[in-house]
Amino acid sequence: QNSPLIAEHAFALILALAKNIVINDRDLRLGKWHGFSTKEPTIQLQGKSLGIVGLGSIGWEIAKIGHTLGMKVFALKRKIKEKDLKKKNILVFLGEKKDLEKVIKESDFIVVAVPLTKETSGLIGEKKLELMKGKYLINISRGVVIDEEALFKSLKEGNIAGAAIDTWYQYPSSKQKGVLPSKYDFQKLNNVVMSPHTAGYTDRALEENIKSVFNNIVKIYYGEEPENQINPELEY
Repeated sequence: QNSPLIAEHAFALILALAKNIVINDRDLRLGKWHGFSTKEPTIQLQGKSLGIVGLGSIGWEIAKIGHTLGMKVFALKRKIKEKDLKKKNILVFLGEKKDLEKVIKESDFIVVAVPLTKETSGLIGEKKLELMKGKYLINISRGVVIDEEALFKSLKEGNIAGAAIDTWYQYPSSKQKGVLPSKYDFQKLNNVVMSPHTAGYTDRALEENIKSVFNNIVKIYYGEEPENQINPELEY
């Protein structure tokens, strides 16, 4: 239900990286210009490769947007089903977990969109990050899916071209203020776009979520199966 709006946010982050929007905005406010005068072109997404790690409902929405923009879409899914093959026309490649390195190597922009499980925790570690030299990484999954220290090191040393992060490693409680999202200084890196875990928090999402709760109450009352059930075996 929230998949389209989270996909929107993922692409906002991709565009922020590709068009250098955050740095350009910050510097232009100080009278510093980037672009023609400094020979710093931005990135055109058409023709670029988009890798999606986790082709669930969110991943499919991201794939559709990427395809519409003329990107070549490579994707991974835990288990490929027949319905996925029917929609495969928008993908250049669809693989499983064993194909993670292939998707990383083929992609210019890599979006991590897997649920957090025992299997996906730490999925992207130092070795996988080394394969991302010159590439852009977007995380809308959960922070711990990507190794925190290895990600910071890779960004600081300029191995990864850039990252846009919506899901983090540290969060404030309701009473805390001034809490940084990591023990590492991501906020000091110019090649990072930081987002405060807002991909699923939109003007319509709250209303839709309330409707969904009430609809499920009605379904349960009438003995029907509620929607959006968690599968304990899959952990999501």
